[in-house]
Amino acid sequence: MNRADAAADRLVAGVAIVRDSRVLAARRTHPAEHAGRWEFPGGKVDPGETVEAAAVREIREELGCEVEIVGRLPGEQPLGRGLRLRVYEAVLRSGEPIPHEHDAIRWLGPEELDDVDWLAAEMPFVAALREPLLDGTPLDLGNVGGAVRIGSTVRRPTGPWTPAVHALLAHLHASGLDGVPRVLGQDPRYREILSYLPGRSVDTMREIASDAVLADGLRWLRRFHDAVATFRPDPALPWRNQPGRSLEPGEIVCHHDTGAYNWRVQGDRVTGVVDWDMAGPGRPIGDVAFIAWNTLPLAKPIPIDESARRLRLMADAYGDVDPVAILDAVVLRMIAAGDRIEAGQRAGDPGMLNLAKVGEPARMRRTLARLEDRLPLIRAEL
Repeated sequence: MNRADAAADRLVAGVAIVRDSRVLAARRTHPAEHAGRWEFPGGKVDPGETVEAAAVREIREELGCEVEIVGRLPGEQPLGRGLRLRVYEAVLRSGEPIPHEHDAIRWLGPEELDDVDWLAAEMPFVAALREPLLDGTPLDLGNVGGAVRIGSTVRRPTGPWTPAVHALLAHLHASGLDGVPRVLGQDPRYREILSYLPGRSVDTMREIASDAVLADGLRWLRRFHDAVATFRPDPALPWRNQPGRSLEPGEIVCHHDTGAYNWRVQGDRVTGVVDWDMAGPGRPIGDVAFIAWNTLPLAKPIPIDESARRLRLMADAYGDVDPVAILDAVVLRMIAAGDRIEAGQRAGDPGMLNLAKVGEPARMRRTLARLEDRLPLIRAEL
């Protein structure tokens, strides 16, 4: 830019502030012909000022927050009276927007862009934002991939297993189980829309969950198993990697991916559990064993006495299970996990193919072989 541009026609800098794949809109109060209509906040460029600098200054004055310009939306629009509008995309760096020159502000997701009465000059820029907002913000933990956040929602790819998973989630909500995402519908890209569960996930590649978090995760798992015990899925609905599987005696519908990377944690509490795509028939001990593998974690060479101590902690928190039974179930559970991953890869499941990119299931099987050498020592300690 473009000081020369400003000398010809005075430029107006509009700012599309994007957070969690929602954009901020502001409602005008003046002049009378614009009052009640919506725009991207911003203002006129002063002589000798770049448009980008004006955008940052105007947001500071109008909304009391600091932004960083990250790009420009295509095109510009005439406003009359020798004014031309350009709109820049920005992210918040500090502060929360508080309207000082508008009477209302709203964060709008991609499906909400048409819910307000935009000024005509803003409409081309609104249209340019729609698809980028639908891209969402990737949720990085886990290797299956594809989940993005948009505001208070999560968007995930669907598959033949999705109706069965949605029936399961509906049952869990009806039972009153806490910490389960709600199914909110389908978006324009045919992804499922789920409620976003606040909190953080434990990156099990880099950290080990505390005793308090591990115990609370097992208490949540027991509540889930109790709630799902009365669920009888439609046998015609397939589960991921388990097509045509009905419940056998002693089985329930398990989560099958109950690692701390799929827990939502606030403080020492597990407040939610996400990524239900792998759910399907199984034995309750399998979910417990999988937590022992990845969250205790027996997949890492932690000391023998510490492995035994945390197995006891898990057994006490879950209830009615012996720590040796958990230990004995780990090998069978991980063999089954490897088989399911391979089956999904042969079937072309994109999520399972993503696991192949990080070396699964071969990597897991090498780790399992090392654990089998340590099992007698852990069992003796127990």
